[in-house]
Amino acid sequence: MSKRKVSVVFDHFYIPDNKDLVCKARCRYCPLEMSFNRKATSNLLNHMKRKHASIPLSPFSITSEHSPSTPATCSQPQSPNKWNSNDPSQILGNQALVNFIASEQLPVSIVQSPFFLSFVQEIQPNYNVPDRKYFVNTLLDQQTSFLQNKLKTLSNTAQSVCLTVDVWNAKAFTHMTIMGHLVINYGLKSVTFSCKRSRGQDLRATVTEEIDKVLCQNNISRESIVLLNDCESQGSISLPGFQQMQMEMDSDDYTDMRIFKIEDHEDTAAYGREDEGSTPGRMRLNIQSGQSFAQALQLVVHYGLQATPPATTDALAKVSSKATQAHNVPLTSDWSSQLKEVKRILGQAEDRQDQDTNVSSVNLTPSERALLEDFVHTLQPFEEITDRLRKERVVLASLVIPSIQGIRKHLSSPTEQNHKLVVGLELALEKWLSPFEHRWCYRRATALDPRLKLRWCEGDRAQQMRQDLLALTGGADRVTQDTEDTAIYSQGQAKRRSLFPFFEDEPQEHQPETQNEAETYLLEPCIPYHHDPLAYWRANQHRFPQLAQQALRHQAIPALPVPAMYPDNAKLSDEEFEKLMFIKLNSALP
Repeated sequence: MSKRKVSVVFDHFYIPDNKDLVCKARCRYCPLEMSFNRKATSNLLNHMKRKHASIPLSPFSITSEHSPSTPATCSQPQSPNKWNSNDPSQILGNQALVNFIASEQLPVSIVQSPFFLSFVQEIQPNYNVPDRKYFVNTLLDQQTSFLQNKLKTLSNTAQSVCLTVDVWNAKAFTHMTIMGHLVINYGLKSVTFSCKRSRGQDLRATVTEEIDKVLCQNNISRESIVLLNDCESQGSISLPGFQQMQMEMDSDDYTDMRIFKIEDHEDTAAYGREDEGSTPGRMRLNIQSGQSFAQALQLVVHYGLQATPPATTDALAKVSSKATQAHNVPLTSDWSSQLKEVKRILGQAEDRQDQDTNVSSVNLTPSERALLEDFVHTLQPFEEITDRLRKERVVLASLVIPSIQGIRKHLSSPTEQNHKLVVGLELALEKWLSPFEHRWCYRRATALDPRLKLRWCEGDRAQQMRQDLLALTGGADRVTQDTEDTAIYSQGQAKRRSLFPFFEDEPQEHQPETQNEAETYLLEPCIPYHHDPLAYWRANQHRFPQLAQQALRHQAIPALPVPAMYPDNAKLSDEEFEKLMFIKLNSALP
């Protein structure tokens, strides 16, 4: 077939990839779509001259063996004024576009939107917007590979790695996300190693295989702790009496977070010896299942609020009605935000500016006000801990047990107005939060926090934790210190405080000499609460080499669940969804 010249006007239109002689072309610079004959280009040229006269056209410049029916992409030759695919500016623009679509959770089809194309033309006429096929098959792959290499580099430099695995059902899909929590240069960082979605296939059967894949790809030790999050299904939690207070899930929003149990290594005798008995050359995984602390805390609030007395519910309904009228929109269905609205109306808002806008038209009787004040006081520690979990990027596992003890002590204060609520919260706490006090990974993390050490436990538990630390440093067989020294290292345990910051600083002056690093660590004074525990281990890694290694391993355990996922879009294939989510969740990588 002889070659013939092709008008460059086709470079300025999206041409369908078919053999039809008459078809429609869409302008790259405006929303107009027009019919044309492949053998004639006069109408296309006239459109460019009338509407886009500032864009230069040359008569003929490209040769081809076929008719001009192939749509232009970043990888194809473009007009002289357009960047080619190897231009540094085009590459940076493509990376920015991928991050923009993934991070803002936009549909991939936006790259074909005439309005988006017109916008880009106005901002930067030289940028060549990729078509959907090139975006999905090339740009997403490039960005995914780039981030995977970064993750591998971070994993290789990490001093400790902990994995958390979440598997759940949402609508017609099953999701699985594997997060990595790394200690790098004595600082914590969370990343996403894997994000999977499947329709019809139960990903629960492939959890161990996917974990193995992540460990191998990133050269992560199989000794790393793997937490498998397990949580009952729940939606948004509302205060009684507020709009949308029902916990019933709409069929479209149903999410089932109940996941299966994998072999649990929480037995006291086995913990820390997970590698014993493994097959030669392949250690068995150290998988521990259960809820994350943040999820369990919300379950306590959910089930505890069901015991709210009717009189308190009526008072909350009155507040909800007036607050909704004041804002002219329904209040959020989040219980902590609703509680802040109650505090604002009661004049207890922390923000002074917010305090000045209190709703004064709420006619509360003295008894109703007393009920609400007691209600707010009862939920105070739950609100404080929830706010901290949401605001801080990293919450150490060592704060889990002190938080539970602070809540328990707060609820032990006598109350008459909302006694049933307190009882309901106490029962829910023992069901959902108390198991964390018996999990060795959290107990060790707390004991290896130099702000706390053994101040959170006493009696047999304190002695058990002391023996555990001695075993980690090879001092388990040594004769224990005399009663006087034992009393000294336990001296700070009796003066415990509740609520944040959990425990106030307590001066400790006795620093006895000892040869075992665990004993020396326990007998030295705790550091102030506002100090960074990882900075302590950086400064003392040479004094306590074995404890520092264990501290880094356990301080990497997170208290938070997996981040919010990309909204389900049935139009996206599973592969496209997974790539976009992976890019979104790792967008903050350096």
